[in-house]
Amino acid sequence: MDRENAGERYRTDVIHAKSLEGNPINSPVDREVCVYLPPGYFESDERYPVIYFLQGYTGNNKRWTVTARLEDNVLIPVSLLPPDVVKDIDLDRLPSYAKFDELITKGELDPFIFVQPDGSLHLPNKYGLKNPTGQPETKGSYYLNSPYTGNFEDYITKDVIGYVDANYRTIPDKQHRGLIGGSMGGYGALVIAIHNPDKFEAVVSLSPANLTVDVLNLKVVIPIHERLFGREYAEEYGAKLWNDILDTADLVCSQDRPLMPTIKRNEKGEIIGWDEEAYNNLYRYNLNHMIRENPEALKQVKLLLRVEASDEFGITDVTREIHRTLEELGIEHEFEVYSDPKAALSPHIIGISYSVIPAIKFCTQHFP
Repeated sequence: MDRENAGERYRTDVIHAKSLEGNPINSPVDREVCVYLPPGYFESDERYPVIYFLQGYTGNNKRWTVTARLEDNVLIPVSLLPPDVVKDIDLDRLPSYAKFDELITKGELDPFIFVQPDGSLHLPNKYGLKNPTGQPETKGSYYLNSPYTGNFEDYITKDVIGYVDANYRTIPDKQHRGLIGGSMGGYGALVIAIHNPDKFEAVVSLSPANLTVDVLNLKVVIPIHERLFGREYAEEYGAKLWNDILDTADLVCSQDRPLMPTIKRNEKGEIIGWDEEAYNNLYRYNLNHMIRENPEALKQVKLLLRVEASDEFGITDVTREIHRTLEELGIEHEFEVYSDPKAALSPHIIGISYSVIPAIKFCTQHFP
């Protein structure tokens, strides 16, 4: 940790992830980790609970979900948006470190440390796609231990948590540790909780992007892209992004026998078959399957599932299916499908952003 900047509470540290050493794709082993420290951290010897946040598919160390100021956020680039678009976003509900400070100072949130690890594979989108701010899109890890891409689950549970507990004044036990994830991160949060229920007291999965073939026919159009750049751009961008996501699912789960090229369709474009072994390789990582394989794990955590009703990535029904699986197995959890007109520019991206602070409140309410 850079001790010269010890007075700064909004930090970006570099850690060496031993779990990623020798990974087959040469993904970076030295990784940035974004750390928020609460007001008063340097004025006392107090120890704090820690909330870990797992970013979504295109997130990386240049695209943190939560930044010091809203103006710095490139997932929702407020500073670049026209005023008529900004007025349709509820800026007060978007998360930032400054907002955390305000809520803690007002007593609306108990103090906590907030940690965002870099969950990107750092491989480029297969089409060389760039987001509207001009930054290259990158593939995500799904936070899985994969023989093809590296041990990203271990990177979170061993390297990141180990580093934070060793270098900051944490309360280093399950009862004071929370895990939140959005989209791919929502998927990763559930995977990590299933395999490590002893590490987290509270887990929040926001719009979890489950690995399933049921959404192969999805046509993604992100409303804010259509508003800014027109329908044609939005459709092209959405198709390339979605195809890259499917390509990455094969890369992470079944690189030696990819599923997507084996999909067979009839003259109407309907799916009529696939390579069964390749399908089974992907299905092993389906959340409903993983929950059923280890039904006692999630009974050991406080769990919240949350999704916007009109999610443009088709994740509303995916989340409902996870909810039904949890109910079927008697796993206590909170579940919310909400409809928010102020998220209409992107029910997925903006909906997740609006949900970060409620997710933090859920975690802190379950700490002792």
